[in-house]
Amino acid sequence: MTTFLPPTTRAALHLVLRLAIVLAVATALVVVELTSRSGVAWRLITFTYQANLLAAAYYAWTLFSRRADDRAGLRGAVVLYVVVAGVVWNLLLTGRSMGYTPANFLLHVVVPVLAVADWVLVRRGAARWWQPLAWLVYPAAYLGVALVVLNRVGRRAPYYFLDPGSVGAAGVTVNVAVLAAGFVGLGYLLLAVARPTPANVLAPPTDLSSS
Repeated sequence: MTTFLPPTTRAALHLVLRLAIVLAVATALVVVELTSRSGVAWRLITFTYQANLLAAAYYAWTLFSRRADDRAGLRGAVVLYVVVAGVVWNLLLTGRSMGYTPANFLLHVVVPVLAVADWVLVRRGAARWWQPLAWLVYPAAYLGVALVVLNRVGRRAPYYFLDPGSVGAAGVTVNVAVLAAGFVGLGYLLLAVARPTPANVLAPPTDLSSS
């Protein structure tokens, strides 16, 4: 997939898209903290909030460090996590989480769209073929916490499709298999659209950050 953007345009997009992601996450957190009775803290057990905080931290880091921006594998993981969180929420959870509130819209629509745009338009380096498999490590760890730790301390898994009390053990098993396939499939799709091309090699974006 070839991009025809000149280096200066890609550099400007690099700055604008990543600032927008950081600001979108920060705005959502502030809105939730100020307008909801329970605030942000309890929502940090959800995959969406963890993925978006990771995205905000990573993209803020890339604004100041070329080294961070060169970590294509880490950037791919961040994009994958916010995209999966957004897709799952939009397909399965809008009716269970107050719908398209400003914070939900920012975290489940705006941030994933911006992250994908950044991945496609502002590419630097390429993830390796095995990295989409490695990107499963964090979701697998999250699943373990959701199914084991939270249940032991009296909290149900934060998503009904991962809660044996709601869908049964067999249902959870099927849902986990579908999610795993979705993570891997989307991971390799991201890898495919970010494959380096001669245009990208000859005209890398101008660096607006310093390491």
